[in-house]
Amino acid sequence: MTYRNRPAPRRRHRARWQDELRTQRLLVGAFAAAIAIALGLFLMSAWNAYYDSHLRQVIVVDDTRVTAEDYDLRQAMITAELQAIGLDFQGQLGGARDAILNQQLSAVSDQFSNLTSVTTDSLVDGIFQASQAPTLGIEVTEEEVDAEVAHRTTLPARIQFSAITVNALPDDAASGDEPTDADFARAEDEATAIKARLDAGEDFGAVATEVSDDPASAQAGGLVGWVEEDDVQYAYLFPLAEGHEIGEVSDPTRTDFGYVIFRVDGRTEAGPFTTLNDALDAARVTDADYRQYVSEELMREAFRDHFATEVVVSPAPQREFAQILVLDDQGVPVPKQRIRHLLAQPLPDSDDQSTATDAEWAAALARAEAWYDEVQDPNADWFEIARDSDDPGSRSNGGDLGWTDPTSSGFVQEFQDAITSLGVGEISEPVRTEFGYHVIQVTDTRTTAMGFVDDLITEIEADPDAFGALAREHSEDTGTRQDDGRYGWAARYELDPDREEAIWGLAEPGDFTTEPVVDGTQLWLFKLLSVSESRGVEESRLNTIRNVGYSRWYDELKATAQIWIDTQLQLDSSQPDGAPVQ
Repeated sequence: MTYRNRPAPRRRHRARWQDELRTQRLLVGAFAAAIAIALGLFLMSAWNAYYDSHLRQVIVVDDTRVTAEDYDLRQAMITAELQAIGLDFQGQLGGARDAILNQQLSAVSDQFSNLTSVTTDSLVDGIFQASQAPTLGIEVTEEEVDAEVAHRTTLPARIQFSAITVNALPDDAASGDEPTDADFARAEDEATAIKARLDAGEDFGAVATEVSDDPASAQAGGLVGWVEEDDVQYAYLFPLAEGHEIGEVSDPTRTDFGYVIFRVDGRTEAGPFTTLNDALDAARVTDADYRQYVSEELMREAFRDHFATEVVVSPAPQREFAQILVLDDQGVPVPKQRIRHLLAQPLPDSDDQSTATDAEWAAALARAEAWYDEVQDPNADWFEIARDSDDPGSRSNGGDLGWTDPTSSGFVQEFQDAITSLGVGEISEPVRTEFGYHVIQVTDTRTTAMGFVDDLITEIEADPDAFGALAREHSEDTGTRQDDGRYGWAARYELDPDREEAIWGLAEPGDFTTEPVVDGTQLWLFKLLSVSESRGVEESRLNTIRNVGYSRWYDELKATAQIWIDTQLQLDSSQPDGAPVQ
């Protein structure tokens, strides 16, 4: 029997209930799988959200990492402080101190506007400075942190004053004059008369506006405002209020500058800075969190103190140098002339010469002719002669008027015609204009500033000893050109980085830069005059270095660290955050 003809085996048929059960199982399985997938997606989304808001790294400084949660906490602390401080300043407004308070409010608003940058810098600096402090010997003690936390979370005692002041010095006193006994006696009599007016019932504010010698409080009807014990301007009032009731007007009271009559308008005792403390609590900032933040803020100040006392010292390595400044062209370069002049006016220092007499014009011409004869000498000192010139804008600079386009100089026509007719080095006979008589010289011409500098370099290379004469003749730095370009001594961090690098790059006295140092629109050439590895620095210069040099020193220090900041933070830092203080 062939296979095709074999009888088929008997098939057993499932019961219908079995098919239904199987279908139900498939449906339940599919539903369970869908639930599992949905739950997985939900959990994954929740985890991603939690990671982004808590665990994601947003800043890395060397091996120290800052998470998004750490960042948000620091920003909450800074926000709480700024909000509280801003509200406190606003609460003190109303009076003579408003100008200072508004400046402080503006500073708070500026920080709000850059809150992302402020927060980022706070964290980066905190980590970096903590790593560098041991090496530099910088320390912030627990006692210092305790004191600063207490200071920040406590408001000082304040007294609200109105005042009428009487200065002992007369209005025509010279600067630096000290009041005499007679001056104080006169001021006391005046103050006594003012107190009599108040005792007679006149309004304090009206009288203050009329007679007080303090213009700021007089403008506010005598209201000084809230004063603390260490107030910059009105601290002298604070101890005077002891024993005075609110609303009580004082008798005339002698001060260092004269007499004052004051009224106590209000008092607040020292106590907790509730607004700040509540804001920190609302942001869930713990005491430990806030202490860490305050400690890092103190470390910032400690770094500044270190720079001021350990880096900026006297004596110090210094370089003495001379310089030539040429101002670069603005816009498209055009041929220019350098002009200097001497001005003799018939009515010196007057804005209007039209009322001068013929005799006065003749006298001005005689002065100008004398100058003309004097400057014919090639060695004539224009700086010395120009001291007698009647042009206040140029007489301290040898009569120099700078570079000008002869086709559009802006000078009056007679002056314009004169400079157009002069060649380099030529001197005009006295030229009369509406301003007086001018003796004019064209000292230089150029097509471009950079080309002019290249010519100067060529001259210096041919004769390095000519640097001083070239500076005197061509430099546009009014502070040094008269002294052959001599700047004097400079220490590290006293100049801007590009100029300092160029000067410290010169090895021996007599060396000079062979390429200009370009600083914006300024082209500089330098010559090293002397070198000292240990020379005294005047206190005024030390203060300047402390003020202008810290940022550069700190940036150089921080450049040694590897710092990564999340790109979103960098983007946010470039956008204003707004200013919530209202």
